[in-house]
Amino acid sequence: MMSERSPLLHRNGTPAERNDRDDDLARGDSAKAANSSLKMPAAIARLWGPPSTERSLLIKLDFTLLLYFSIIWFLFGINRSSYSTAYISGMKEDLNFQGKDYNYMTTIYLITYAIFQIPSTSLLTVLKPRYVFVAANTIWSVLTLVTFRAEKVWHVFVLNAFEGAFSAIAYVGAHFIYGSWYKQSELGARAAVFCGFGNLGQMAGGWIQAGLIKSLEGREGEGLPAWRLIFVVVAAMTIPFAIFGWFAIPDLPEHKMARYLTEEEKDHAAKRLGTVEKTQWDWSVVRRVLLSWQFYLLPLVFMLYSLVVQAIGNNVMPLWMASRGYTVPQQNTYPTIVHATGIVATFAYCHISDKIRSRWQCSLAIGFTFIISSAILVSSSASDGVYFFAFYLLGTTYAPQALWYSWMADLTSNDLQLRAITTGFMNSFDFAFVTWWPLVFFPVTDAPNYRKGYIASLITGCLTIPVILTIAKLEKRGRANGTIGRGFDDEAEEEGYESPDLEPWEQTPWTTATGSKVPNGTRGIAEHIGQKGTIATVMPGTAI
Repeated sequence: MMSERSPLLHRNGTPAERNDRDDDLARGDSAKAANSSLKMPAAIARLWGPPSTERSLLIKLDFTLLLYFSIIWFLFGINRSSYSTAYISGMKEDLNFQGKDYNYMTTIYLITYAIFQIPSTSLLTVLKPRYVFVAANTIWSVLTLVTFRAEKVWHVFVLNAFEGAFSAIAYVGAHFIYGSWYKQSELGARAAVFCGFGNLGQMAGGWIQAGLIKSLEGREGEGLPAWRLIFVVVAAMTIPFAIFGWFAIPDLPEHKMARYLTEEEKDHAAKRLGTVEKTQWDWSVVRRVLLSWQFYLLPLVFMLYSLVVQAIGNNVMPLWMASRGYTVPQQNTYPTIVHATGIVATFAYCHISDKIRSRWQCSLAIGFTFIISSAILVSSSASDGVYFFAFYLLGTTYAPQALWYSWMADLTSNDLQLRAITTGFMNSFDFAFVTWWPLVFFPVTDAPNYRKGYIASLITGCLTIPVILTIAKLEKRGRANGTIGRGFDDEAEEEGYESPDLEPWEQTPWTTATGSKVPNGTRGIAEHIGQKGTIATVMPGTAI
């Protein structure tokens, strides 16, 4: 006879509750029985796991750390899209842009943005991250505000140069922080949320500009032009939220500085991802980084991706639409669907890669999408509908922004400096090519016929395939010999353990009467109930 306080009775309820669940199961209502046993929504259990310090920590991180960087990246997306929408909505004429001035403006921004990638991520390992992020995000937000006062083309050039320097940390810095707090099985989904917000920002920029233009029709000469107003609106939204980072950013787990985490959660966060072998900056860092394959192959494949998607940047689609007689509002809104397809694909690819705890399969699918969509654009005889399809299909390849940075975090998780430098170098190496690539293959003067650029996208898309396969092979070898992964995190997840602070009886594997393993922990049992429709009260490790 077991006592009423037995863990097994606690897990399965009182005799009356078990009888109710048996009745539910007899009627085939297994999901209801599982929910009555767990006393928590299944969606919450799947997302954050069973009640534990682990779940509490993840919820707090998702609603502070993840939310802060996602909204900042959303506002950053609006900021950058503002320049392209402003250009076709009056800025070109008002500031007297000539020839390739628009390309030069973008190139100047990208040069400073690329130069400051590695210094900014490296700085996060030396200073408290909240100091760095709050200062940088606030400054580039103020520079956005100042842009509405620009009167000359060179004013915009100078402002873009400084904005590139201070905004360099916004993207790579966020990925570095995520990789410091989230496990491999958690990281892809969070990176997808972050990048999804960025794509929403790109979309919102077009919507806002289109709305301003429509609202000011017939009121020319009254107040600020629409293209100037968008910079004011973006800055007004961004500056307060940039400052809020002082309270939302928890620094790094080892700092144990987050005000909203309990002492137990701080201790748990510091150990849940395992230990990092190297934490000091010395000359061994240079040797480790330069001798690692991650430092070369990950930036290479990300650079190839960035060159492919130039076919949906640089105002290529709006200028093509202009040549076909589409209106300015249509030129601002139709391209936003590119980002919508990117959001959907990013969530899909990252969810799948998190589930299978492997990134190369989804990466390969993206590589073939590069090839198909670029091949369609190369065909000059394609109809408008086919071109729209190709642009939107290519939009799905925005997924590497989240997927490949998560892959990079997986592959460099055991070395803090390697991860910091590679995180920055992925973007800076990328922009070392992106700064001049549009000038050669997608100059404004080629509009609307960008055949040369489409062919370049097709070639670079083909090159991603062998690089992805090489990375996958090296990852497999590294995990086999123990040079990739932090040990605790990988081993715990491989065994299926939900959390190191679950009770022993929650972490012990269960098996069915036929010998198949039941997923560990409360959540796993609930899923097994839903699949099999039966349950029995047994001791851990025995057959059910």
